[in-house]
Amino acid sequence: MRHHPPLWGSGGQKGPGSTHLRDNYPLAIMAFLRRHSLIIGIALMYAFTWSVHLSRAGVLPVQFPSVIYMLGGWGFALAAILMTWITLGAEAVIALLKRFLIWRLDWKWYASLLIIPLTYLLGIAAHALVTGSAPDLRLTAAYRAAGSPASVIALVIPVFLADVLGNGEEIGWRGYALPRLQSRYSALYSALVIGLIWALWHIAIYIRSFNPVWFAWYVVSVIAKSVLITWAYNGTRGSLLLATLYHAMWNTSGIFLPITTRLPQADIGTYAYVVLSEVAVAAIITVLAGHEHLSRSQPRQAQA
Repeated sequence: MRHHPPLWGSGGQKGPGSTHLRDNYPLAIMAFLRRHSLIIGIALMYAFTWSVHLSRAGVLPVQFPSVIYMLGGWGFALAAILMTWITLGAEAVIALLKRFLIWRLDWKWYASLLIIPLTYLLGIAAHALVTGSAPDLRLTAAYRAAGSPASVIALVIPVFLADVLGNGEEIGWRGYALPRLQSRYSALYSALVIGLIWALWHIAIYIRSFNPVWFAWYVVSVIAKSVLITWAYNGTRGSLLLATLYHAMWNTSGIFLPITTRLPQADIGTYAYVVLSEVAVAAIITVLAGHEHLSRSQPRQAQA
């Protein structure tokens, strides 16, 4: 009868192949994380942030310290930095964070921020023209909070700056996820995929007042926004600063202009016109910039 040597040697000593197997475990894990870094990173972003939002909404029977609720949006940064460090190392984390320092841009890129409120105003004007219903500024979230036109105007800049400083999403969506998709697919396709994932993430925010008709329009809106912000991100060699400014401008416009992005149970008539305007702008930018890179001057930002 043939005797096979044990995997573990006598006296507790490891057999000849065991060290090789053990040493390969970290390598196999690292290879798995690198191979699936996009999916794992997005899953962590959802896990770190949804747990906070669902707790706040009372859906999860868990309570976090107040500071966690205040900084919940920075779960994106935590996931992006953690996965970048694990799979690519500390230098890649530094390179990712330095994208917030890409500020020496052509003035036209900063001026392009005005596309956002102008697109909203176009939709508002189209709705008023078609329906004959004048927009009512008293329905805005800002007016309901401030109570007077003068107070509303005084809040614009503080609200915008607060959103810039408090929004941790862009390092996740544009800094981490988008370049990994763009390493395999065109900029337009990547923007559409990120836009859908980005839109569905908001379910946790609106879950207590969920309106499926409104949310369907909202998904289209966020996908159109994703195309626009991908154009800005690629065209500026990956400026997370500009991406964050775009995001803050969208949120601020939704608070101060008479549309229903913050009132999911309200009449969506005006909002539908705004979304159609966003789609039109995204389509025009795609035609002008080209679907492959969404830029005529810069290659799409890619991270393998």
